[in-house]
Amino acid sequence: MPMIDLIFVRGSIDDAALSRLTDELVTALLRAERVPDTPFLRDNTLVYLHAIAPAELSVGGRGPGEPRFRVDLTVFAGALDKARKEQLAADVHAAVCAAAGIEPLGPRAFQVWTLIHEIPEGNWGGGGNIIYYQQVKGLVAE
Repeated sequence: MPMIDLIFVRGSIDDAALSRLTDELVTALLRAERVPDTPFLRDNTLVYLHAIAPAELSVGGRGPGEPRFRVDLTVFAGALDKARKEQLAADVHAAVCAAAGIEPLGPRAFQVWTLIHEIPEGNWGGGGNIIYYQQVKGLVAE
């Protein structure tokens, strides 16, 4: 049941590219977690879009500068090993760069940031209950 928060400057990406990007982000995260890309998992992988006004981003404390992108990925602790995190960061970076027209290795590459948040066992709740990683793995296996 991973979650994705995409923070971006309003107007820095068009609606069609944003739609493709959200789909690609979910695909990349499900692949990283080694789970099947099923309707059930898609329905339980949320993408929160946080479009901020240009004035709501300050680069170096000196004004808006070029648009930036931050992708926060929230997963259960233990769902991703080091190699999968590295691949996920690369996949997210490539998807955001493609959607925003940023050269992935160019001077604007660091305008895209990926943060992976691992939630320790016993700290993820839903439906009024604590959800444990093993329970989720069992749901995926069904």
